Amino acid sequence: MNPFRVRALLAALLSCLVCLFLLPVDHAANAAVSPATEFSYDGKNVRVKVYSRDVGEAKDHVVFKYGDLLHRATAYKTAHPEADVKVRFAMYKIGMGSYIGVDPGDSSYGYVKGAAGAHLENLVDLIIDAAAHKVDVGFVYHKDNDPSASVKAYIESHENDPTVGDPSQTVGNYLDPHQIEWGGDSFEQMHSKFMTVSHYAGDDGGLVADTVYTSTGNIDDHTAAGLPIGKDWVQSGLLINGHPELRASFEHYFDLIYNNYENQTSFRTAVRAAHAAGTLNYDDQHFSSYFYPIPEEPEGHYVYIPETGDGDPSNGNAWDPAYNPIAKYVEQMADATGDRYFKANVYHLKTDNFGHKLYDRLKEIYDSSTPGLKHFRFVVKTNSYETQFPISNFNNIGIAKYKRLTHAKDYLFALSGESKYFTVTGSANLKLDEYASKANNSVVIKETDPAHPVYSAYKEIYEYQYAD
Repeated sequence: MNPFRVRALLAALLSCLVCLFLLPVDHAANAAVSPATEFSYDGKNVRVKVYSRDVGEAKDHVVFKYGDLLHRATAYKTAHPEADVKVRFAMYKIGMGSYIGVDPGDSSYGYVKGAAGAHLENLVDLIIDAAAHKVDVGFVYHKDNDPSASVKAYIESHENDPTVGDPSQTVGNYLDPHQIEWGGDSFEQMHSKFMTVSHYAGDDGGLVADTVYTSTGNIDDHTAAGLPIGKDWVQSGLLINGHPELRASFEHYFDLIYNNYENQTSFRTAVRAAHAAGTLNYDDQHFSSYFYPIPEEPEGHYVYIPETGDGDPSNGNAWDPAYNPIAKYVEQMADATGDRYFKANVYHLKTDNFGHKLYDRLKEIYDSSTPGLKHFRFVVKTNSYETQFPISNFNNIGIAKYKRLTHAKDYLFALSGESKYFTVTGSANLKLDEYASKANNSVVIKETDPAHPVYSAYKEIYEYQYAD
């Protein structure tokens, strides 16, 4: 038996002792998977789905979707061996403790469990299996949940396995994982969480092309009952199908991470060179992608100084509307009239240089005489500068709910008078180093439909966490 499965079974027995004290939670009011929203424009037919996980919810669709996409890409390659199926997967933290229910015909479908079982596949095994079926898999990650159960060592132990039906090639011909070697301090993180898939099998077996999936969650180890171990938090995920240009922007960024996994300085240099050339971020009528770090000038310069660096006046504040979507849409609110709404559902709002700028700019809008409602709300899990500038200050300009069990990084802007609705999500928290130092990604969905279904799906996630 696979040694990781033995270890997982032992862990499951221990976790079940905890699970005996956990009662099921009814989350019927929240849709864990939203209906599809379609955007048809410029010859594209783009489909969007929103995934969520509530506190106490055992069916973790946000993490599940990573495994589901790998399984579906493998299924498509098996059915269409001539297709050049390509997956790119970037993740901050991952371990061997996530088993995915990938069989749509089984009751386990959609679940993530901490132990092996019928119709459950370890997420890392799904990566290997895709390569074994000749899917071109790029995989980069920063941290292993359990250093004694090294993901990299486990994959390398399979690199000489023959591909399915072709012993002349091996898994290693299609999969070469890179673990980031930038160091362990927070300022050195490769913090992105996304996957791109060129081809995968839809529910009817047909082709779904040009996919981007990004989430707010890491691949945390789970209990046998399906709860993340020690991280029972709200999470969200965004699936975008049928957008080749958006996928290309994410793959370009993936290459910059992957090719510079040994040296963070070279990574930052490469990203900023791409920004200077205008070849990295993407923008159109309905979708934008943003990748970090932002340019050094005017406000992206950053030098890490333990404890005080993010508030040091020699550093910038990351307030660059051309490269930071939070700054962009706050500035749009400042220029707008009529009712304006900003909702932040975020794990870490740090009141450093960036957090101060965010507060100051929102306060200027809040105190301004421009007509219309200024409605600002915040759901926050942590503030590592709480002793210097508490989150309670944000109650001066709205209402801040702190501390809440959220790991989301979702930001909603509504300019109701102009019927403009912007949803920003991805891996970036509201703090300076997220934009000026780390590897992070953001996606923006822009809607003018008064029904704004994507905005509404994220508003539902926010309202669940905001409620008393």
